[in-house]
Amino acid sequence: MSLAQAFDEVERRMRSAAERSGRKASDVLLVAVTKKKDISFINEYEQLATSRGIAVAIGENYLQELKRKKPGLHPGSLVHMIGPLQSNKVRDAVALSDVIESVHSIKVLDLIARYARESGKRQEIFLQINIGHEAQKSGFSIEELGMAVRRAGELTSCISLKGLMAITPYCDNPEDARPYFREMASIRERLRTEGLTGLFNNATILLSMGMSADFDVAIEEGADVVRVGTALFGER
Repeated sequence: MSLAQAFDEVERRMRSAAERSGRKASDVLLVAVTKKKDISFINEYEQLATSRGIAVAIGENYLQELKRKKPGLHPGSLVHMIGPLQSNKVRDAVALSDVIESVHSIKVLDLIARYARESGKRQEIFLQINIGHEAQKSGFSIEELGMAVRRAGELTSCISLKGLMAITPYCDNPEDARPYFREMASIRERLRTEGLTGLFNNATILLSMGMSADFDVAIEEGADVVRVGTALFGER
C-alpha cells in the first residue's frame, strides 16, 4: 500500500469516528509518528498532508532520531516529542520540540520550565497519565494529577499546558481500550469540575490518546490528538 493510500484510509477512519462523536475530522490533530523512518519518507508525508490542507505534526519517540531528522523537516512542520523523557534529555527536548507530550513527573516539568525560560521560549506540553497503572510505563497517577496541573499553572511564563496524554495498555481488540479512553475523558471532566480548566492554554483541556490500532475508538471517546505511525507508514 502506498503512503497516499494509507493516508486515505486513516482519513476515512478519522472522519467516520468524528462523525460518530458529533464532530469533524478537522477537530482532531493527526500526529504522524515517524520512528525509524527516513527523512525522505517523512518529507513525502509532509508534502501529501500539505496538499490536503492538513496541519503537519510529526511525532518522534527518540531525541537522537529527532536531532538527525530536524534539519530536513519542512519549516512549517510541528514536532511533538512523544517518547519517554529522561532528565538529562530535557534540554534537547526543549530545543528541538514544539510540543512535549511525555511530561511524566514534577522534576521533568520543572526542568522543562528552566530550559524554556533560559531560551526565552514558552514550551507547549501535555501531562502524561499512567492510565493503566502499569509499572513499566511513566506518567502521573490520577491522584497526582491535580498537583501537577497546579504546578504547571505556576509556570505559565514559560510553560503552556495544552492537555493530558496517555498510552493505554496493549489490547488485541481495540474495543478493549475504550474504558481507558473513557476514563481519560472522565478525568478531563473532573478537572473542569474542580475549576482547573483556566490553568490550561485557552482554557481548553486537550486529550492526546489513541494510536494506529485504536485511534478511531479514541476519537469516539473524545480524543483531540491521535498519534498514528504504523497505519500510515507500515511496520517498522
